[in-house]
Amino acid sequence: MSDSKSRQDRLREKIERLHGLQRMQFGQRGFLRPQIIELLGEQPMNGVDIMDKLQERSRGWYRPSPGSIYPLLEQIEKEGLIAKNKDGKYELTSAFEAAGGGGELSSVVSSMESYVSYLEDIKRANPARLARFGDRLDKVARRLDDLNGSRPGKGD
Repeated sequence: MSDSKSRQDRLREKIERLHGLQRMQFGQRGFLRPQIIELLGEQPMNGVDIMDKLQERSRGWYRPSPGSIYPLLEQIEKEGLIAKNKDGKYELTSAFEAAGGGGELSSVVSSMESYVSYLEDIKRANPARLARFGDRLDKVARRLDDLNGSRPGKGD
């Protein structure tokens, strides 16, 4: 391994290779949602089960707090993607399957929606702060239009 990589990067790569975790990035925003959905795709679990399983998968290096897990479970439940069964365990719903079952893709789109809300708040509060990113935001908007099929071609 290259000496230029940080110890954390080398450890993360090793964990991913050993345990098949998808792009596990400890402590990074957005990490937990796809992991929770993946775990619930395997079997129904409660919050403690999820915390235990994530700690097990990381060989004890990471254990999410209840303050991270339970609000996120509530949020995903409000979205209708998971539901609590009579045993108090969460499981994926038919709405999750109808949405394409794409936990990772759903998570990316949800994150994008959150970021757009953040940018809208900045624009309302201080438009000048956002103005310097106008060209980049236009480029992102065009790319999203292309993905959505609403533009006839690239570079319009």
